[in-house]
Amino acid sequence: MNKELSKKINLLLRSEKAMLKLEMNRRSRQAVLAAIGIIAVLATLVMLNVTAYLFLEVYFEPKIAALSLTTVDLFIAILFLVIASRQELGREAEAVSEIRDYARQELAGEIEVLQQETAEIRESFSKVSSGISSVFNRDFSAVKAVIPLVEMFVKSRKK
Repeated sequence: MNKELSKKINLLLRSEKAMLKLEMNRRSRQAVLAAIGIIAVLATLVMLNVTAYLFLEVYFEPKIAALSLTTVDLFIAILFLVIASRQELGREAEAVSEIRDYARQELAGEIEVLQQETAEIRESFSKVSSGISSVFNRDFSAVKAVIPLVEMFVKSRKK
C-alpha cells in the first residue's frame, strides 16, 4: 500500500511539475511577445511620429497634429498588449491537468483509507488501555483477607 501511495504522490508531483513548466513556457512567450511588441511600437512610433507630425503640421495646428499622433500610438500599444495576453496553454495542458486531477482523487482515496485505519488502531489501543486499567483498578481486599489464612495453613503444614 505504501508503494501505491508513493506512486500516486509521485504522479501528482510530476503532473504539477509539467503544469508549472507549461505555465512558465506560456508566460515566457507572453513576455517575449510583449517585449517585441513594445520595441516594435517604440521604434515605429519614433519614426512614424516624426514623419506624421511633419506631415500633419502642414495641414493642422501643431497641437492637433500631436494629439492625433498620441491617439494612434496608444491604439498600437493596446493592440500588441491584447495579442500578448491571449496566449493559451493548449491541449497539452488539458491532458496534464486530467492526470493531475486523477492523481489527486486517487491520493484522496488513499488518505481516507489511512485515516480509517488510524481511527481503528486508535480505538483498539483505547480498548486495550481500558482493559489494562480495569485489571489494575480492581478491588483486591478479599485477597488481602485470605493471605493470613494461607500463611497459617503453610506454617501448620511445616510443623
